[in-house]
Parts: sequence; structure tokens; C-alpha cells
Amino acid sequence: MTIATTADTARKGIQAILQTQEDGVIGPATLAALTHLASLPADSPWPAVATDPVGAHAVQASTFADPADVAAFRACQAAGGTDSYCFGKGDNGIGKWGDVTSQGSGPACALPPEDWAQFGAAARNKPVLVTANGRTVTCYLRDTMPHRANIHNGCELDLNPDACASLSITPPDTVSATWAWA
Repeated sequence: MTIATTADTARKGIQAILQTQEDGVIGPATLAALTHLASLPADSPWPAVATDPVGAHAVQASTFADPADVAAFRACQAAGGTDSYCFGKGDNGIGKWGDVTSQGSGPACALPPEDWAQFGAAARNKPVLVTANGRTVTCYLRDTMPHRANIHNGCELDLNPDACASLSITPPDTVSATWAWA
């Protein structure tokens, strides 16, 4: 069955199926979701997660490593600031284990050490199912947050720009979310 449509409508339809932002632009978040879908066995459910996965944690989520955040960090360094000082101004777009977390690197997140330390080095790139705004995305743990006792904004999950795009979040922002290990 062929339905007459425009390329923009077709792209938005694909994004609806992939549960990414339906803006008609096939960018990194859409490509990451398509790659994830293509890697699943034929009998896997889609979307890839139930709306309330077992072990889900209800949290506030913040955003990190968006272009403005990375620019603020770089400007701070250019002005002579140390890494430690500049992390108070922005983010360098590089995660705890050396992975790129900035826009175009695929959906990524950060959690406090209390959540990932049990896995040690195996925590790197561990899949995390994140739900917000009625959408779910598989993110990969590529960074850490401070220990919970040192978090002052109440957020226990950080989302990079590609995760935000998949969840219809415009950085900088904080949103209610759930997360669970995939």
C-alpha cells in the first residue's frame, strides 16, 4: 500500500516510530535510534522498554554537554580557568571514561556513583532506559555526577543533547524522569 506524502511527513513518521523528536531532521538522535532498532532481534518488542520497567527510579533529570554548556567551559579555559573551576561554568563534553558526550555522540547519561559504582569499570557504556515526556530512549552511561550528598539541584540523572532530543527536552532544563538499567 502506497500513501502519497512528502519527504518531511515521511521523516516525521519515521521519527514517531523511533520515538525521537518529530522535527523532520534526520540527525544523530534519529540515526542512533534507527541503529538501535536495527540491532534488535526480530522478535524484540518496540518500543524497547515498557513504560514502567522493573527497578525504575523516579528522579529529576538535568541536561549537560549541550553546545552552550561546552562553549562556556571552553571560554572559561581560554580565560585561564582550571578544569575544576571551569566545570562550575560548563561541561567539557568528555565523560568520566573519556567518551564524547556532546551533541552528535548518541544518547548518553550520567548518574551518581552510588548508582553505578557496583559495576566498577564495567559501568562504562552500560545501557540505561530513560523515560521522560512520554518517550523512552536507551542511553549509555558515559559520565558520572557528583555523589548524591554533593548534588545541590535535586537532580539524580544528567542527559546529553542527543538523549534530550529523543525525549523532547530543550537544554538547559530539568524534567521528571525515570531510569532503569537495560
